[in-house]
Amino acid sequence: MSETVLVGGLDAAEDRIEIPVAGWCDASQGEKSPAAQRKAEQRQRDAAAGVVELALRLGPGEAAMLAESRVARGSRGEAYTTTEYINTLIRRDHELLQQQRGIVEKRLCESCRKALPRGCGGVWRGELSCAIPPIERAMEL
Repeated sequence: MSETVLVGGLDAAEDRIEIPVAGWCDASQGEKSPAAQRKAEQRQRDAAAGVVELALRLGPGEAAMLAESRVARGSRGEAYTTTEYINTLIRRDHELLQQQRGIVEKRLCESCRKALPRGCGGVWRGELSCAIPPIERAMEL
């Protein structure tokens, strides 16, 4: 068992500095700052509305493209916020997806003569006339 030695506030065994902070967390007060209270209320409203928070990791290239697109797509010279821009992209892609599905659902596969997009489930996938592979490619981003 090793003994921890504190030297001038430095814990040599764990490479950390211990600094006492008076009054940092006073549980007896129990009150939140107005900003903390507003944030807590916003989180409650978001949870009640079913809002989902996502975190993204973007490389420098994608971040630059996002910044440029937000400005270029914004209206009246005002850039979209990142949230507005991403939400708009999602809505527009969903509209496009619904249009593409509507077109596909009106077709029959030439090989199996069954309604798409399900068709034969890929039984004729290797045949040139099978409609499933080109539809799958067309539906990809």
